[in-house]
Amino acid sequence: MNQPKTRTKYLHVSSQHRLNSVADKADIKVHLSQPINNVYRVAVKSFTMANAMFNIRSGENKLEWVEFYFTGSTGEVPLHRIFSITIPAGYYEAEDLCNAINAQILAMPASQHVVSSEPDEYPLSMTFTQDQNEYFINLATETAVEDTGLKYFAPLQTRHTIWRLLGFVDKQVINTLKRKRETNFDDVKVEVGINARGEVSDFYNYINAIHQAGQNGSSTTFSSNLPATIESPKGVYLTSDALTTGGTYETRTHPDSLHLDAMPQAILEFIQFNKSRYSYIHYNATLPHYHYLNDTSVHDIDIQLRSENGVVLTHSEVGEYNLVLVFECLVEDEYSAEFIKAYNRYGYDLAHTPEQVIGLQK
Repeated sequence: MNQPKTRTKYLHVSSQHRLNSVADKADIKVHLSQPINNVYRVAVKSFTMANAMFNIRSGENKLEWVEFYFTGSTGEVPLHRIFSITIPAGYYEAEDLCNAINAQILAMPASQHVVSSEPDEYPLSMTFTQDQNEYFINLATETAVEDTGLKYFAPLQTRHTIWRLLGFVDKQVINTLKRKRETNFDDVKVEVGINARGEVSDFYNYINAIHQAGQNGSSTTFSSNLPATIESPKGVYLTSDALTTGGTYETRTHPDSLHLDAMPQAILEFIQFNKSRYSYIHYNATLPHYHYLNDTSVHDIDIQLRSENGVVLTHSEVGEYNLVLVFECLVEDEYSAEFIKAYNRYGYDLAHTPEQVIGLQK
């Protein structure tokens, strides 16, 4: 198939020229005073921003966990409650993040940090620290429950929580994105009861995620599987509804089957942060990621900056950026197909008049 004849046009976008809004979202709308017509395909030509964005950002700054409590009575079903704290957006090194988490947990009123029907004087004590030699995160837990009571906890990983940044991997958390739709954590409570009876084995799904808290002055420690990795984000996605047509797919865990599948997404490009913090990220496409627009006229476009989790970022937490888009536009023929056909027909008719035919016969 022959490549269509195209002409190239460029659009330079500076985030400094955006319309300021209270929301401050990195979601820019651009109106073209002169539309770009007959767009065959579009790609990100270049992108520049400073690698200085926050690593704890709005919408992705929660720490969630679930606690289980029961008195130890035979046949009792453990009670549970989900807890969460919100870390102020900003840039944190691992030790600073541990201190911020500890302060938030310590500030929780005792009446709001107990499982239903559990006495108020028995909130779970949780202390995060970083190993300064190998940089793992250690979580020490303790509770003052009565001798017959038991307290268990498990990290709860949703799309926007920060356990991954602390080095905790899938097997160490209850990942809500990879769970069947169980009611009221009933499946997990079964494993908590098995833990309490000392019958734990590698067969159970959450053996590495469910931990019994220490009691009465004796704490237990739960350590991350990997060192903390919060210093620099992986990168950002550039997305656009106007400039994509479903030709780019992204993987996900299917919510029903839990299989790995892929869905069309409005992804223009993923900008990888391959420079150290406080350096500038300069992306220049050697092999452009083209999006085919099928001879579209472009009047208005949208551009979003999203985190690696798909959350739209904010300019105050990201900083300014510059973007160059390249449009390949179809070149219209100087004469239409109908004109060429009529012109050829006219030439044929002129060459085949009776006078011309008789002249040729002589």
